[in-house]
Amino acid sequence: MFAFWLLVYLTVGLYQRFRTPIRKQLNQWFRRKQQHDQVKPDDVETLLLGNRQLSLFPIVSSIMASFLSAISLLGTTTEAYVYGIEFICMIVAYSIAFPLAAEIYMPVYYKLRLTSAYEYLQFRFGKSVRWIASLIFCFQMWFYMSLVLYAPSLAISQVSGLPLWSSIITTGVVATFYTTLGGIRAVVWTDVLQLFVLTFGLLLIVIMGVVKVGGPKVLWDIAWEGKRLQSFSFSFDPLRRHSVWALAFGGAGMMLGIFGANQTQIQRYLACKDMRTARRAILLNVPMNSLFMVIQLASGLVAYVYFVDCDPIGASLIKKADQLLPYLVMVLFDGIPVIRGLFLSIIFAASLSTLSSGVNSLATVILEDIVRPLFYYITGRDVKPKSRTLLATISSAIVGLSTVGLAFLFDIMSSNILPFAYGLFGAVGGPILAIFSLGILVPCVNQYGGIAALLSSLTVGIWLCLGAIVYPPPVPSLPLSTINCSTNVTNITQVVTGTRTFYSISYLYYTPVCLVVALVVGLVFSAATDTGLSAVDHMAVALFTASDNRFANVPLQCEEASPPHDWLEVGGITTKLMINKPFFEFSEQISYQLINSQGIQGMPDYPYHHFERFLEVRRRVRYPSNFSKTSFAQVHLAKLHRNLRIQCLPQRSSNSKTNL
Repeated sequence: MFAFWLLVYLTVGLYQRFRTPIRKQLNQWFRRKQQHDQVKPDDVETLLLGNRQLSLFPIVSSIMASFLSAISLLGTTTEAYVYGIEFICMIVAYSIAFPLAAEIYMPVYYKLRLTSAYEYLQFRFGKSVRWIASLIFCFQMWFYMSLVLYAPSLAISQVSGLPLWSSIITTGVVATFYTTLGGIRAVVWTDVLQLFVLTFGLLLIVIMGVVKVGGPKVLWDIAWEGKRLQSFSFSFDPLRRHSVWALAFGGAGMMLGIFGANQTQIQRYLACKDMRTARRAILLNVPMNSLFMVIQLASGLVAYVYFVDCDPIGASLIKKADQLLPYLVMVLFDGIPVIRGLFLSIIFAASLSTLSSGVNSLATVILEDIVRPLFYYITGRDVKPKSRTLLATISSAIVGLSTVGLAFLFDIMSSNILPFAYGLFGAVGGPILAIFSLGILVPCVNQYGGIAALLSSLTVGIWLCLGAIVYPPPVPSLPLSTINCSTNVTNITQVVTGTRTFYSISYLYYTPVCLVVALVVGLVFSAATDTGLSAVDHMAVALFTASDNRFANVPLQCEEASPPHDWLEVGGITTKLMINKPFFEFSEQISYQLINSQGIQGMPDYPYHHFERFLEVRRRVRYPSNFSKTSFAQVHLAKLHRNLRIQCLPQRSSNSKTNL
């Protein structure tokens, strides 16, 4: 069964790569009318964003599948087994984070028609912030994907006898192969299949497990007696690992960092055919993720009831707690090889979904935020479209194969690298969310404030993460028994060592702490530099649009067919028109009326029809010395330009100006 699903995933990747010729051949065989296929497999827009034409169903499934890694599957089951079902409060976090991502963050990215989310940071704060954030993301995702590949492979190999190297290489190569060939379309549609395997397979295992332990009533009674169902803490102590408040509100910040400021998820929003589809896809993940959370916790309760008098962790039957679910399946369904094969498919489906999504998003960031800017800096021109497609393909292959190599490095290094990687992933997500939040919601933070906010919050996040590793906090578990094991081990409760320090702060609060640090530092540095919004070179009202009608999304310069060094002066605000800067371009559908220059003294006529197309726009705004530098500056700017009709002028001297 495991080999069958791997073959299916490879087939999907091959189909998406050769989609157009395959469909043409099928139409000829069945004598169907040829239809125009908008998908161009050799186009970088298709490879990275699916030509921005993906529909609701695959996007909903892909958003959920890419989040449900094998680490979360194994970890949530162990969480319920050791600590109870308090983790179910994360459903409240979903209900807070997903609507915020759908209503505040996603509209900004979608309206700007970005490819990489970090392009926004250059428009808002300049090149430095973009490059820093891009490198942080690359470092974060590279380590996380390697861990996603290594951890489940280790768990499976130690309970099933499958060699570790074979599972790592097989999973890594398959994910890299279909992602490199088919791009995001292959990733999304394999995510659909993988979500089906995950949901159906885990639900079947839970149902059969409940029957094996004696039915729902026996499960409930034993879990209640073991305090697994009433382990909810309402303490406000931030040093407590989990509480209702930490899971609900601290977890909301962590989820918002994943779904509001992470390229892996943002790339799915940008691939949607319209913004309404993207918004619905995000919101539908609230009930879907909540349902899957319940299923995962139920599997942990099944494990607890089955091992109620013989804890495999305490009896050293397994080496690590994350091996609990694989061990349960191997013991519970010892005589049913089909179920054991199904479970292998579940684990590897969870790994493949996260790994392929990460490979695609990392390749996008490397191409758009590192390779293209570097090439433009060296040569003064952009990478050709065909070369971009080739570079995207090569980047995907390199990222995937390097992830396999790093996964083997995890096996060589000390086991302490695992908690370090977990903590690092949570610590760097907060600063990235913080800089996007400042850019979208706090217009008065300037370029210098943005750089200071990003670096300071990153420093604090890593400091908390490293402190928790050097001074690990005590984490007491609920009672576990080995009284009926065949070994001589008879311990019933876990011995807790360690002292509570400042570094014992719950990892769920890392993101809120980083947000507060970034806000304070960003405001202080912006006030100290005293340049306000004028310090930002690439400025646009659209960069602050959090809802459709909050600001007027008015283009402030035209790039299409207008010559360089032209000027427009409107209401005291001078706008410089630029051309031939493809690296800075981003497409936007302009719905404003563009007029010709007829009737303006000293200006020749310029044909109107030249501007009856979508425009490539680059923003650069100068403010007079007496212009407001407060947070209301963008509101004033929006009102000033609300009814403005933009005009692109013919070539003149660089010092000429025209008043409209």
